[in-house]
Amino acid sequence: MKVKVLRNKIIAAVLITNLLPPFIIYAAPLEKSNYTINETNDTNDTSETNETSETSETNEANETNSSTKDEATTLPAESNQASETSAEQSSNDLQATPASEEEEEQPAPSAKAENSTSTNEELVASQQIVIPPEIEMSFRFVKVEKVFAIASEDSLNVYEEKDETSQVVGELQKDSLCYILENKDGNWIYIESGVVRGFVKAEELLTGDEAEAFVDENKEENLQLAKAFVEPLLNKSIAYTKTTIRATVAEKIYAVSKVDGLEIREGKEEEDRIIGTLSQDALCYILADENEEWVFVESEDVRGFVEKESLILGEEAEILVEEVGEENFTFAKEEILPEENAVCYYTLTSTKEESITRAVRSSMITFATQFIGNPYVWGGTSLTNGADCSGFVQSIYAQYGYSLPRVAENQALYGTQIPVEEAAMGDLIFYAKNGVVYHVVMYMGEGQVIHASTAATGIRVSGIDTQHAVWATRIITDSETADIENNDTVTTDIGSDDTAATDLESDDTVTADLTDDTESSEQIGKYVGRYILTAYCTCPLCSGQWSEKPTANGTAPIQGRTIAMTGLPLGTQLVINGEIYTVEDRGTASRQIGLYMDNHEEANAFNIQFADVYLAK
Repeated sequence: MKVKVLRNKIIAAVLITNLLPPFIIYAAPLEKSNYTINETNDTNDTSETNETSETSETNEANETNSSTKDEATTLPAESNQASETSAEQSSNDLQATPASEEEEEQPAPSAKAENSTSTNEELVASQQIVIPPEIEMSFRFVKVEKVFAIASEDSLNVYEEKDETSQVVGELQKDSLCYILENKDGNWIYIESGVVRGFVKAEELLTGDEAEAFVDENKEENLQLAKAFVEPLLNKSIAYTKTTIRATVAEKIYAVSKVDGLEIREGKEEEDRIIGTLSQDALCYILADENEEWVFVESEDVRGFVEKESLILGEEAEILVEEVGEENFTFAKEEILPEENAVCYYTLTSTKEESITRAVRSSMITFATQFIGNPYVWGGTSLTNGADCSGFVQSIYAQYGYSLPRVAENQALYGTQIPVEEAAMGDLIFYAKNGVVYHVVMYMGEGQVIHASTAATGIRVSGIDTQHAVWATRIITDSETADIENNDTVTTDIGSDDTAATDLESDDTVTADLTDDTESSEQIGKYVGRYILTAYCTCPLCSGQWSEKPTANGTAPIQGRTIAMTGLPLGTQLVINGEIYTVEDRGTASRQIGLYMDNHEEANAFNIQFADVYLAK
């Protein structure tokens, strides 16, 4: 249960390799809209739709308390790798599939939706829908925390695909070291070892505590790495995940073009394809081969080779940048997109640091597409044995450390509500009829969505049903990673008589409303804010690889004392509903607090609540 998410170099591993317990992230609007849910347990009579209205009418009564359903997800033994799609799209993309083409195969709206006298327009008008910042998908890599694995057999092959008939890109000898980059498949693990990146049979690796102990005993620097059989650029799996344990941000080595129209090429020959061009006095950065005749450079998103003699280099370039100002230079004009550039990954480094959220979005879609064709089961949350629409997205998000409500009607209220046409890869889109939300899909980009559709079609990809789509929600945001990065920057003046380090404001009005449940009003300090409360335990479903382990504070968790949150130092005491709790675990969503429970049944029954939170004096 120890959550190692205090440094930006670690964050991506947390989100991408399932190192966070599923309860931790629970994004919600800071203020509730007119479309409300209970502030105690989530027992609304919501209806997850099935194939017919008749079935939905029967199911509606059974849906009460459906948020307590918590079937563990079982991952498939094998899956097909899906290509990643771009999150950028125009409103034309969202019209790619007319509603008429989708209607037959969409799940039928529930009896609740059919009998409602409201309209979708009234529903949308009651929401707090905002225009979000633009998200651009990137080719850049993110550095993640090291997760060790040890080869348990001699001559262990590293494959280009999850298939023993695919190309062998490298080999690990017995007791050689590799690093796990993705482990969401029961049979295959995607690893990195030296310059070798690819897939290894899970049964042939020593992982977890045993691998950690082996590395501790034998020392990481003494362990052998994989032997490469192919050049990294010829390995099709090099960017299966855009994560690495190596440094990704390079020191800036300035270079300025001496001539106009300087060509950046895909190789070190004049006949190699032109990737982009530099105008005279345009700026680029040398990433590799600094001492060669052709240097590998980056200028914005253009990466390739330039003849060194055509560049102003060294101290002269540094003086120019200082005089002109780096932000005032022009950069390369792109001729070939990064994903089409054969030498884009000549080095995994860049002068820019990648946002981990983009890597998470891309990985999430790739992961979700593995389950296409699996069955639709009303009330189900299993990605292999069957899930309904909300169970499907809930289980996908859970694999990346995000906890969502159980049913679509409640999921539609969480995260930031945005217009459908603003949806980016990984955002959720909701369908409604007569003012009632009845279906949820996950946006893939380019006008396509993936969803658990109907019993007849199962999990599938389709266009957006634009007739019924009312809004999208954004749950994956950069602000969550910023919260994590700032965990250690909050000073210890919190709770002092002066302004708190987090600028918490006192709220005498709310404080006065507290009842005598507190032992004394003297316990109550500054008002922190109104938070979403969820619960968790130490089971594998809630705590992942930290199951049955101490808290991030190094203590044993105790019900009634231990909470998990971000933004405040470990050890901070808070007053919640008249009780004093201690921050001993880490979360990532800035408006959520997780309360520790002794068992999963209690944690699941707790559901979702809201509370005003204060610092304890």
